[in-house]
Amino acid sequence: MEEKQMSLKTEKLGLMTDEQASFVRHQWWEHQHDDMKVDFDISGFGDRILREFSIRKGVWDPFKASGGRHARFLANNTRLFWNKNVLEIGSGTGLLGIVMALCGAERVTMSDISEFAVGNTEENVCRFGVETICDVRKSDLFEQVPEKYDTILWNIPFFPGNPPEGDTIAASMIMPPELFSRFLRESQDHLKKGGVVVVPSYSLGGESMDPLSVGKSLFKGERTWIYESRKGIQQGWLYITELRIHPSRA
Repeated sequence: MEEKQMSLKTEKLGLMTDEQASFVRHQWWEHQHDDMKVDFDISGFGDRILREFSIRKGVWDPFKASGGRHARFLANNTRLFWNKNVLEIGSGTGLLGIVMALCGAERVTMSDISEFAVGNTEENVCRFGVETICDVRKSDLFEQVPEKYDTILWNIPFFPGNPPEGDTIAASMIMPPELFSRFLRESQDHLKKGGVVVVPSYSLGGESMDPLSVGKSLFKGERTWIYESRKGIQQGWLYITELRIHPSRA
């Protein structure tokens, strides 16, 4: 771990401010865990609990950061996926895609570039009985998902940089800004008419990771959820942004 941290510190955080880099290093350490299982109440009121949700070693823990809050946002905003065909990029444990499958999506495709994450997603899909709704693929963005979708969701890495090769936890936090631009550009070709791209983001990530800023030439964007997180390791303002292709470009 020490060797990875030094590599992350000295080579991969150059695009970040000192505050961002310090935050990323702290999160990286907090996500070094073994295989584990947790219970998660989707609604927060005990309506539906995911018992023994699997989080494998080398896969980002969504409950330690903002993923649990995003899952609850989806459970309370089914308009985004109800009876719709949905794609989740960067599925990780599969939490967000599984919540959409359980809460009314017609079809959910989940993809991740990490073998660890694909295996973790497949395990949870089977555990919670949504195999007939969900399709899990290993893919670099849209490489293995050529179809069109009503909704495309990516809980993006929040910080700009270049994660060390093979470090799946770092890659869950850090990405080159050009990768985000590529995602938004390619999303246009994979949206059905009237479709939406849903992107969580974080105030500390900065302008280069802000979907409203990066996507403004391609999409009409609106922040539909703003939340101030005061607890845990990811404190600050969390956002959900909905992006729709400009009418002039549709």
